[in-house]
Amino acid sequence: MESGKPLGYMLDRSLRVFKNQLVSEFRRKENELTYEQFVILHLLNSDCDLIQRDLANKLQKDKSIIVRQINSLIDNQFVVRITNKEDKRIKNLILTKKGFEKLNQMKEIASELSKKLLTGVTETDLEIFRNVLAKIQENGGAEEELCNCGLNQPK
Repeated sequence: MESGKPLGYMLDRSLRVFKNQLVSEFRRKENELTYEQFVILHLLNSDCDLIQRDLANKLQKDKSIIVRQINSLIDNQFVVRITNKEDKRIKNLILTKKGFEKLNQMKEIASELSKKLLTGVTETDLEIFRNVLAKIQENGGAEEELCNCGLNQPK
């Protein structure tokens, strides 16, 4: 089945193109957050029971990196730490109204970029692409979808 460039190279290059262009769009629209912070906001929006350790595991990042990202989001009042009702030692991370509004702005930018990058891609091609990605993740033992982070087909 091997033809052309290796799968890993193609996947990595495609993600880099998306991330680099998204970061450029964030900057152009005077958005002060990073791609990683966008992903964190998206994850917090989809699961209100997340803690820092969960984010580090889901993103496969070192806890210290996640702590710095979270602290920055807290400083900007996009996220708050709330004591867990069942275990007072645990702090849940919750998106604030300001964080939710920022996430929606960033999702709109990501959606616009997705439209641009998917120019000329048919609905059938996109469905096949999604199925192939899902199969790769399944074959690789991925337990769950992390987040779509703007990679969904724009509506």
